[in-house]
Amino acid sequence: MKILKIAVLVALVGISTLLQAQYSQLGKKNEFMLKIEAGYAPFMGNMGEAGDYGFYVDKYHNAIQTNVMAGLNISQDWFVGLGAGFNYLHNTRNKEAENMMGVNFFADMDFRPIWKAVMGLDYQPTSIKWAPLIGVRAGGSLLMGDADKNGTTFTPMAEVYAGLNWYYWYFFHGMRNMTRNWHSFYLTIGLAYMQQAVFLPVRLGWRW
Repeated sequence: MKILKIAVLVALVGISTLLQAQYSQLGKKNEFMLKIEAGYAPFMGNMGEAGDYGFYVDKYHNAIQTNVMAGLNISQDWFVGLGAGFNYLHNTRNKEAENMMGVNFFADMDFRPIWKAVMGLDYQPTSIKWAPLIGVRAGGSLLMGDADKNGTTFTPMAEVYAGLNWYYWYFFHGMRNMTRNWHSFYLTIGLAYMQQAVFLPVRLGWRW
């Protein structure tokens, strides 16, 4: 477990260093970006083997989640950054089940292919309003529970997700300052692993 923690820490530090290097070289196509999102993640099932105290999360604990991410918007289409999130795990089937809280720390990357081509030439439509979205996340998850009950509660965290962006800038501002057309609201659904369990997160987010 110590090796796993060190590996996750090294990965996050490496990505942070890369982002700082990229940020120092920002040009027209690279801009600092923030993302904030809220969502709900139904419990799908456990994975692996239960320890002496059972699984860390079981009995159909669903997660209410909030996440904040900061990083680079690269060439309009890409985002690469680091994030942190809060989880409130509660049970809708068993009223006596204990509610739990946890935090996630992760690297986040998404791709929004909004560029089109005409006669072999790429261009960015000034009136684009919608774009698909795919992304991945990887990091660690810490459950803030009773260590005597669950043992160690740090696990890897991984997620894949897909969704849809609405670029609201054109809707509100028309053709003015379309260089900031990447501002959007988005809706995603994904498949996530953390705390020995698989979840199905559905999220609403805002990027700017």
